[in-house]
Amino acid sequence: MFRLPFLIIALSMGVALHAQRVGLVLSGGGATALSHIGVLKALEENGVPVDYITGSSMGALVGAMYASGISPAEMDSLFQTDLYRLMAYGEVEPEYTYYFKQDREDASMITLGLNVDTTLQMSLPTNLRSPVLIDFEQMRTFAGPSAAAGYNMDSLFVPYRCVASDITARREVVFRQGNLAVAVRASMSYPFYYKPIQVGGHLMMDGGLYNNFPADVMYHDFLPDYIIGSNVAFNAPPPGEDDLMGQLKAIMTQPTNYVLPCDPGTIIEPKTSVSLFDFTSAKQAIADGYAATMARMPKILAEVHRRRTAEELAAARARFRAKCPPLVFGDIRFQGLGKGQALYCERLLNKHNEPITAASLKERYFRLYADNNISGLFPRATFMPQRGNYELDLLVKRERKLEVQFGGLLSSRPVNTGMISARLNLFGRTSSVLEGMAHFGKFYTSGLLRWRTDLSSRKPVFLEPVFTYNRWDYFSGFTSFFQEVRPSYIVQRELWGGVNTGMAMGNKGLLRVDAKWAQSRDSYYQQQDFSAQDTADATEFSYLTTGLSVERNSLNRKQQPNRGELLQVSLRYIGGLERTRPGSLSAWQGDYTGRHDWVILKAVLDKYFLRKGPFRFGFLAEGVYSTQPFFQNYTGTLLQMPVFQPTPESKTYFLENYRAPQYLAGGVRTLVAVARNKFDLRLEGYLFQPYRALEREAGNNPGEGEAVSTRHFLASGSLIYQTPLGPVWFNTSYLDGLHAPWVWSLNFGYAIFSQRARE
Repeated sequence: MFRLPFLIIALSMGVALHAQRVGLVLSGGGATALSHIGVLKALEENGVPVDYITGSSMGALVGAMYASGISPAEMDSLFQTDLYRLMAYGEVEPEYTYYFKQDREDASMITLGLNVDTTLQMSLPTNLRSPVLIDFEQMRTFAGPSAAAGYNMDSLFVPYRCVASDITARREVVFRQGNLAVAVRASMSYPFYYKPIQVGGHLMMDGGLYNNFPADVMYHDFLPDYIIGSNVAFNAPPPGEDDLMGQLKAIMTQPTNYVLPCDPGTIIEPKTSVSLFDFTSAKQAIADGYAATMARMPKILAEVHRRRTAEELAAARARFRAKCPPLVFGDIRFQGLGKGQALYCERLLNKHNEPITAASLKERYFRLYADNNISGLFPRATFMPQRGNYELDLLVKRERKLEVQFGGLLSSRPVNTGMISARLNLFGRTSSVLEGMAHFGKFYTSGLLRWRTDLSSRKPVFLEPVFTYNRWDYFSGFTSFFQEVRPSYIVQRELWGGVNTGMAMGNKGLLRVDAKWAQSRDSYYQQQDFSAQDTADATEFSYLTTGLSVERNSLNRKQQPNRGELLQVSLRYIGGLERTRPGSLSAWQGDYTGRHDWVILKAVLDKYFLRKGPFRFGFLAEGVYSTQPFFQNYTGTLLQMPVFQPTPESKTYFLENYRAPQYLAGGVRTLVAVARNKFDLRLEGYLFQPYRALEREAGNNPGEGEAVSTRHFLASGSLIYQTPLGPVWFNTSYLDGLHAPWVWSLNFGYAIFSQRARE
């Protein structure tokens, strides 16, 4: 008589076990939260189902990818790619860096924006990393799943929730519907790392500020039978009185309860050596998450009786992905711009107003981002069923109208140079920049005024009138910016004005043409054994010059790059009048006047390749052919000659032996990553081979040596640390021809100078 009740109880237990639903909660934690991928991998391998998922911050990203039908194995592969590392560190893929939009390199290290509409109110940067690449890739990743789910997060491959922090209303926000890419971006906007975004008129930041472990959201929204938590976060201890960052964090955040709201359930706490922002160690974090989950697996398997096979998972993913519409854009709408500005952007993105794929859009998207008047882009893709494609709403963040930049070079050698510039950004139907720049120091002084306008033409073209003054002062015997002990032995002054113009040739190519009037005035002693009472020789050269160059540039840094290549071929004509006045030590008497005309053909190939482990290799090849005639004396002629300066340090010396009218030069580079990729050890060696070296003859007259009779060597070794502001490097060099050829220096900043008339 007890058999029937026993059978009913057994059947009800079986139904309960069969219907058992499992929720997975993923905490925030920056790069350490990549451990969640290992957790998912271990659960899938053991057939443990995941029926609901909630996440915060980096956990929101991992959870959204899983909820979109991306497998742990696919995530494992993605987070170890160069694309992911570029996204994490706010960079752009090299093939999408638009060289046409890049200004000539300068020595700037800090940029401050000023709002001219509010009495020059200063605007400090709110983020260390640019989110432009990750925003585009998240839009591309989550647009299809959002559309397939009808913008209802309960209808994703796995029902999903994420939390963000509304710092406008100072409350937690739970995303249950809407655009998945927007929700994830809101949840992972870590303070000062990624810029926050606006959602519904409210400013959203990292979900971890108010709820870094949304187990309560899991319980209240889904009420699962079993909850698995993966947690790599903790509440920080109270800050000390001198701990500014800790105090700011305490003000902005609320303590999180890292416990489950009910039983049954379990919390996995992966222990990993990966730090908060160490996104290069994804493999280690994933492995640590997997190991921690396998250690808890006996308990999970004992308490979760339902299983889901790999075949069932693969079939379900395939069915969900099949519902995702292909990413093709119809209309593109611009927000945050005036009518003329929107027209300018439209011509760059989709001039013919026709459907465009995400792959085709990407190149144009990053061309727009490279514009001087654009500081940020945020895309939102919405599927339009009636048209069968997506509508793209693009929030365009304008650059501040006025920017001030600071930079320069601080060195243990007497070449310290400060740099400041002010840029006025003008944006309408064209994109323009008006800039004034100054360098100041004893070694180098300059002033520059330029106006660049990018035209809305069939081919991308810019026009750039420029006016520049440069002065180099070669001397010795001081350590500060201005203190001088003895007279300079060579002072070069250059004043020029003209127009640069350029036309884009693909993403990396550029055709440049320029026309300039210039005047150089060189004051020099023919030897270094002179006194303060002696007067220097002076050569003034007034001339017209025009040049044509074709170049392709993908180098990743403006100084000491370690990736990419530069290929440049240029042709230049120079014609003008020389006037030389002899000094007190000159053998000549009376002024000299002469006409000179010549052409220069130059080719440069600078390439990095063959990355193997911590090693990277590269080479530089440079060739020059010039028909330059002799000037009145040896030094006056030498100062007009093309010069080979392959390293930053060599640009701060007057290198007599590396100047010639025709030469071939080149060398090899070996770069070694040391101290866990925090430093680069850069070893370089070069050979300079003139066809006929310029020689000093009797009376300081210029002459030429025998063909290929002399050559010179240059070697350099640098230990470089790339700070967020600029490089710090210790260098030792061998410069053939100096009185003391072995030199060393400790430097911070950039040895980059304003454009010269013949560049």
